[in-house]
Amino acid sequence: MAAEEKEEAQPTTSAAGLASASSNKLQMILIIANTVATLGMAFILVISHIKNKNTQSVTDIAVESHSEGEAGKASEGGGHGEGAAHGEGEKSSDKKGIEFGKMVTLEQFTINLATVGTVNPKFARVNISVEVPGEDIENELNQKMPQVRNAVIDLFNSKKPADLATSEGRDYLKEEIKKALNDFLVTGKVKGVYFTNFAVSG
Repeated sequence: MAAEEKEEAQPTTSAAGLASASSNKLQMILIIANTVATLGMAFILVISHIKNKNTQSVTDIAVESHSEGEAGKASEGGGHGEGAAHGEGEKSSDKKGIEFGKMVTLEQFTINLATVGTVNPKFARVNISVEVPGEDIENELNQKMPQVRNAVIDLFNSKKPADLATSEGRDYLKEEIKKALNDFLVTGKVKGVYFTNFAVSG
């Protein structure tokens, strides 16, 4: 009877040993998998950091181009006073060359032209932009907009359709408008007058 009990106890012990061995294997597999995943992530982070370090940023490019420009200027000047002064003169003239005035766009004009002795009245539909050197004169121009529009209308009313048929005639009218506006402006002078749209009826 005791021998049978021993035989029955042996299979139970071996089953427990098998279960613990399989759980140890599972733990070992999980630990290895976690280690591999962690190493993989660390490897990816290191590679991406190296790539980012090697890629030039916008600030790097700007600093390099600025330092190259400075080196070029120094070599061109050659340390002579005249060369340095000449370089400064060119720099200031370049700045003057790219200075643009402010554009003031006037509301569209629809103006009757001088058509004495004809049955069908003729008119011009025009969009005008005026170039001014700065904000002061821009503000003055906007404050005196009724005078501006009146001056433009009076000039167009004095023109015949034939006067505006050629580019020379239109250029002359632009100069007349510019002169008329400059006659009453105080803070500065108009630099240019531009027709952005121009149509004459008939």
